[in-house]
Parts: sequence; C-alpha cells; structure tokens
Amino acid sequence: MQADRTFNIATLIEEQKTGRFAAGLLFWCFLIMLMDGYDQTAVSFAAPAIIKDWHVARGGFGPVFGAGLFGTLIGSFIFGYLGDRLGRKKAIIIGSLFFGALTYASVWVTSLQELMLLRFLAGIGMGGVVPNSVALVAEYAPKRLRATWVTLMFSGFSIGAGSGGVVSSSLIHRFGWPVMFAVGGVGSVLVALLLIFMLPESAKLLVLRQRDPQMLRKLMTRLRPDLKISADAHFVAGEVREKQRFVLKLIFSDGLAAITPLLWIVFIANSMALYFLQNWLPILMEGMGIDPRGAGLITMMFSVGGVIGGLVLCRFVDRHGVAAIISLPVIGLPVVAALGHGSSQGWLMLAVFATGFCVVGAQYGLYAVAGMIYPTSFRSAGVGSAISVGKIGSVSGPVIGGLLLSMHLPVTQLFYAASLLFLIAAVFSTILALLYRARFGEPRNVETAVEPAQGSLVQDS
Repeated sequence: MQADRTFNIATLIEEQKTGRFAAGLLFWCFLIMLMDGYDQTAVSFAAPAIIKDWHVARGGFGPVFGAGLFGTLIGSFIFGYLGDRLGRKKAIIIGSLFFGALTYASVWVTSLQELMLLRFLAGIGMGGVVPNSVALVAEYAPKRLRATWVTLMFSGFSIGAGSGGVVSSSLIHRFGWPVMFAVGGVGSVLVALLLIFMLPESAKLLVLRQRDPQMLRKLMTRLRPDLKISADAHFVAGEVREKQRFVLKLIFSDGLAAITPLLWIVFIANSMALYFLQNWLPILMEGMGIDPRGAGLITMMFSVGGVIGGLVLCRFVDRHGVAAIISLPVIGLPVVAALGHGSSQGWLMLAVFATGFCVVGAQYGLYAVAGMIYPTSFRSAGVGSAISVGKIGSVSGPVIGGLLLSMHLPVTQLFYAASLLFLIAAVFSTILALLYRARFGEPRNVETAVEPAQGSLVQDS
C-alpha cells in the first residue's frame, strides 16, 4: 500500500474542524440521552397519580425506583461488552429499542410488582446506552474538546429528566399517568429507528475490528471533507495502547490507598442524594400541598439547575482540580434542609434549582475529578470502578427514601435526612482534596495527561 494512501484515524480526528459531522454526532447522541433521561424519571412523575389511582402507600415506590436503577447497573456491563463486540452504534440502537418498548409496555401495568419488573428490564437498556454514547462521542472528539463534547451530550440526560415535569404538568390531568410512559416509549423507539440511518459507527472500532472498509472511507470523507480520500485508501487506528495488565491493587498504589476509598465515599453519598431527590421530589412536593401540575414544574427545575451546575463546575475543575467539588455540597446542605419549610411555589422553584445545581453539578464534577486522580495507564479502570461503586448510592438512595416515607415522617425530616448526605459529601471531599494536594501537588490536567496519537497522516499530492 502506498504511503500517500494511508490515513491515521487519530490524526484525522485531531485535525478536524468542528462542522456538520460533529454537530450531527452530538445532536443524535444528545437526543438519545434526552430520551434515556426522560424514561428514567418518567415513573417519578407518574408516581403521585398512580398512588391516587391504585391507593398504594408512597413508600411502596422505593423498590420500584431502586429496581430501575439496579437494571442500569446490569445494563452498563452487558451493553458495554456488546458495544465492544458489535459496535457502538448497534449497541445504542438495541438498547434504545429495548428500553423504549419496555417503557411503552408500562402503560398497561396494574400493580407495583409489574411496574417494578418492567422498570428493571427497561433499566438494562437505559444503562447500556450511556457507556456506548460516551465512548462514541469521545472516540470522535479531539482531545482539546473531549470533555466539552461529553458534557454537552450528557446535558441531554438532565434536560430529558427535567422534561418529564413539563409532560406531567401538561398531560397527566387530561390523559392520566400512562401518558408519561407512552410519550417516553414512542419517542425512544422513533429516535432509535432514526439512529439506524443517522448515527455514525466508531471509526476507530471499525479499523480495530477490520470491518467494512467502504463504510469507513465514507465516514472519513464526511469527517474531513477538506481531504481527498481515494477509494483504495488504507486506514490505521494510530494509537498505541498500554500493554500493562490492570490489576485491582493499582488503584490503591502510589499514594492512592486513601484517595480511592475517599473518592468512592463521595461518589456514593452524592449519588444517594441525587437519586433520592430525583425520584422522590414529585411525591414530596405534593406531600407539601403543591398541586400536581405545580409539583411537576418545580421538580423540573432540579434538572435545569443540574445542567447549568455541570457546565459551570467543569470549568472550575479544569482550573482548581479536586478542590472545586467542595463548594457545591457546602452550598447545597442548607438549601436542601430548608426545602421542607418552603411556602410559595416561586421560592420552591428557586430552592430546587439551587439543589439541582449543587448535587447534579457535583456529579458531573466527580467524573472529571476521577479522571484527574488516576494516571493514563489505568485511568479508565479507576474511573470505571468509582462509577460502579457509586451505583450503590444510586440504588440505595431511592430505596432508603421509600423506607423513610413508609415511617410516615414529616416532610421536613425527610429533607433533613437528604441534607446529611450533603454534609458527608462535603466532609469527605474536603479530606480528599487535602490528601490529593499533599500527594500530587497541583491538579493533573486531564487533557495533557492523555497520551498523544501515534502515526501520521499523508495526503494525496
């Protein structure tokens, strides 16, 4: 193969100009994350109406919420494997069709047990979409924009989660609670079908798996319309992977023996607070005497605040490292504690916005912080372990919330309980920041720590 017909995928991606290809990729991944976020929280917005319709206890929804989140944990492993074997695009489409169909099937449930089973099964598909979407966007993003692209894509999840408030306040009083699942199910299936035609496959994966060279050439022509890529062009992945075999003890070595467990604790505490509030806020708002439409709109502000908090905090994390995440739990603690004493809808909307800004923003920041803590050779394993352990909080938060509600505690005490999680996150993130600075000094920059792509790009003369 002649040198002037050999193209380095990594270099093509690094030298791309942000244009139609990038905008299209981000749009479609944003859209499927939006549907994923909507479908995950649809049951939370439907819950108050189901409670009235079925005459069930509020605490009974704890296992329902937990089952869905447990399904996402399993799905992330199953579809993560499928994404590496079948391709990112196929895994995303299969996962989307899976959770869309099962969400739509929830329209006909008649008991909490049936709903819990369907939420668990749908959660498997929901959990599979996230890692493959992240991988696909990251594999097409230049290093200088990788964090920005992933954050923009993830904002779709928060916006989708909040959009359930608009749908519930607008449609439930007219069509009943099944409309929440009908909108999510139909929307997800339609988006999945469009992805078949619109979503690109990972170019790097196509090279590594030696699949469909014609598709690869078409993708690279769309990515780099400024280049002339011949029909017989040859492509190389261009990245050298570390050959060191990962073992678990690495994430506890080289000064990480205390830092890794602290990171895990902060992940668990923040995830518990996030999913406790995200799932129970609509029910708690109605328990405070807010009408269903108002409760949906107030809860929507949680996700709106989260999107803005995530985008803001990512810039502070780039500059100040681990220390940046301390501020949000400190601010969020008194705000959450005061939520139970809210009087007007306007005040509650502002307080819930601030709560989302703190707890969701901190979650975004933790992903970035985890990437700074671990070196390149086992960064993915270190970050993955933190996210997996954090799922303990994701599942247990809604379940514990259900147990507290079944004890018929006043709403004020429920918000006090949630504020304790902010206290735990604040204390342990402070210790984490101090230990990190003592061990590593100035924050590691994620972008500069990523190893450069190898190889070269040679154009046709």
